[in-house]
Amino acid sequence: MTGSRKKVPLSDPDRYREVLSAARAVLAEVGYERFNMDLVARRVQASKATLYQRWPSKAALIIDAVHAYRARPECPDTGSLVEDFRVLGRMAVAQSSADTRGLVIGLLEGSRRDEELARLYQERMQQSGPDLADLVVRRAEARGELAPGVDPEMLRDLVGALYLFQLLVRGVPPDDALIDRVADGLIAPLSTERAISAAQQTPGAAP
Repeated sequence: MTGSRKKVPLSDPDRYREVLSAARAVLAEVGYERFNMDLVARRVQASKATLYQRWPSKAALIIDAVHAYRARPECPDTGSLVEDFRVLGRMAVAQSSADTRGLVIGLLEGSRRDEELARLYQERMQQSGPDLADLVVRRAEARGELAPGVDPEMLRDLVGALYLFQLLVRGVPPDDALIDRVADGLIAPLSTERAISAAQQTPGAAP
């Protein structure tokens, strides 16, 4: 990379994305505690001062980097709880990469140790809009698709917990096969007959 390349301002979209990509890579590789602006600056051949002009702290840079990593998809609305979860899960799988596990661990580690990161993360989540899994469950509840006694919030959180367990504890990135197992082996049994019938009638539904 030439000296002139270093002078490309962060207002340049490609340069901005390059810095965010480097920040994600550093976080995934070294974790939150060892993450610092020097590592990112060296990777993109920029000065640390330049980065601090845009991001006042490493927490601010990490939040921007992680937020840019995963675009917020449209909430699925197939008319079926089972298929909505299947679509939502497959979208999450499609957005995952080799860095996903390291990024999640880095965020968890940092949020526990750094109040600023925890605060910025919560603020960004609130700005992003309603939780998609929560929307899916609430719509299904309104359609009468949840079996009697099923706690909507617990169902929503359980699906996310299974995803993280597979990723963090087993160390295996979730795939479409896991999503199908969750949809058919967990969501469907907790649904009413109406929900199962709706899933079977949804175009493109898994057999």
